[in-house]
Amino acid sequence: MGVRISVFLICFAAAALTFPASSQVSRNRVVSAQMGDAAHNARLPYMAEFKTTQVRTLFDGTAMTSETTEVDAIDSQGRRMTATTAPTQGGQTPETRFTVFDPMTHTRISWASPGKEVTVSAVPIPAAAQPCGASWASFTVISRRTGKSVESVKTKVEDLGTETIEGVEARGQRTTTTTTRKIKRHKESQVNTFELWKAVAPGLRGLQVRIASDNPQQGKMRKELVNFTQAEPDSSIFQLPPGYEIVNRKVAMDWCPSSDEVEPAAAPPQ
Repeated sequence: MGVRISVFLICFAAAALTFPASSQVSRNRVVSAQMGDAAHNARLPYMAEFKTTQVRTLFDGTAMTSETTEVDAIDSQGRRMTATTAPTQGGQTPETRFTVFDPMTHTRISWASPGKEVTVSAVPIPAAAQPCGASWASFTVISRRTGKSVESVKTKVEDLGTETIEGVEARGQRTTTTTTRKIKRHKESQVNTFELWKAVAPGLRGLQVRIASDNPQQGKMRKELVNFTQAEPDSSIFQLPPGYEIVNRKVAMDWCPSSDEVEPAAAPPQ
């Protein structure tokens, strides 16, 4: 499998963020849930590269497509680095935004490249963190009356089974939300779909390998794992970049931790 490195990796720590071909997960090897007890409780370090494609249709029927590249790295201590590069226009230099979360110090640092400023934020301790989001029932129907219209929302959740994506076994779930509005004798419906595929291996808990959504108002979005390395990342990518100035320290009260960040990191396997 060829080495695929995003252009933004040149901006910062290019050597540290590359995917060595010798350590890549073979397409013939599946990272699955079939592990021993020790592996069940351990966090597997990895580096993962994602590609996000978004398509929006304008009022005149023109389709606009944009692509974003993201690299995620997690080490056995639970530290997480995310680097995201958004598309640019007019020959501008691509900007990459970095975020590093450290569960041991309860801090999050963020910066952009090119740039010279770093923001360091204190984050809530795991015990004080509030849960994010809500779980859906298999079928949910909500009706409400707004003015002269009646709106009905029906939600359906489907299990899509398992699939191997870049050597990682994942289970998928599709949520379909149908919103029907009735104004007098006129009725119109809007259908939104959302797919989420998560790794099933205990050591890769929280790894989302595919996300796809279709919304008539916002367009179509697909984020998918395109490269995966199961190995300890270089520790330098979790450090503050040289030559940057810390300009702000604040408590991230509006920050909502993910399941990876709420759960305590396991000790490195011996």
